[in-house]
Amino acid sequence: MLVKIDQLSAGGAPSRIRQIQSHGKWALDLANFNCTVHANGGLDSDSVVVLAVERACASTICRIPLEDGMVVTIPAGTMIAATIQPGLSYAASVIPTALWAEIQALAVGMFAEQVADHPKAVRLSINQARILRYQVEATANNLVAATGDSIQLEQPPDAFLEYLGALGGAWAIADGRALTIDHSPRRYLRQAWAAEDFIRVHIREDLPIVRLCREVGVSRRQLEYAFRATFAASPLEFIRTLRLNEARRQLTTARANGLNVTKVAMDVGITHLGRFATSYRQLFGESPKETFLRAGISWPRQRPTDATDCRPAPIE
Repeated sequence: MLVKIDQLSAGGAPSRIRQIQSHGKWALDLANFNCTVHANGGLDSDSVVVLAVERACASTICRIPLEDGMVVTIPAGTMIAATIQPGLSYAASVIPTALWAEIQALAVGMFAEQVADHPKAVRLSINQARILRYQVEATANNLVAATGDSIQLEQPPDAFLEYLGALGGAWAIADGRALTIDHSPRRYLRQAWAAEDFIRVHIREDLPIVRLCREVGVSRRQLEYAFRATFAASPLEFIRTLRLNEARRQLTTARANGLNVTKVAMDVGITHLGRFATSYRQLFGESPKETFLRAGISWPRQRPTDATDCRPAPIE
């Protein structure tokens, strides 16, 4: 995407654009503008932009007046014209068109979904917009922490896919295209158990919800409902809890197997050790290190009560 930007006013404070990208494969831009800007450019022929607006401040893009909490999709090949006013804040995801089509299909049901050939906007609820705003900030932080400022991954990381899946689900609801949830106990139990089986086999891997939906063959909302009805937890909460339990099992034999707490955590797919320790203590009432040390203690040998007990008996 090549965009020409003209600054039309002096800003009272510097504008901030935080860009995380992978050499034209995908990108995530978090922007806050403090001046008036006019932008013109063309979008690549195989990429779509999904723009989640936090504060609109009377800005426009592709002749669409922006609103707070709005999501705008701009299809491949679109000529973009935008007027940006001071205060505009957004998160822009630039991803392959095929990926966005798959995410939309998983949001509304397992069928082929055509991406619109013109810019389109929907307005999210206040709660949806707030959740996505927190999620995209956390996603950006995780991406930078995991890979540094230079990201060279061909495919979007799982943390980014998880955000995109949530964004696609919110889009489907706001657009009135999300499928009605199937409340049949037989079906939602089967869906939850199938997902559980897959999770247990792949517990050491990254497991974004998009991947689970694809494996089970249900929409994101349906999977969420199936898990809450079956396990009283969201899919992500369930995955985290299974990992903690698997870590606890391994910690009980870790010292005998020459492992340490960090190695055990990594082996079950846990990468953030600080959160791991906190969550572990909340669930089990002790730290991972305490489990590790307690499991490694052997029964002490019976010791003599005084020094004379050690001497051989006299020969009579």
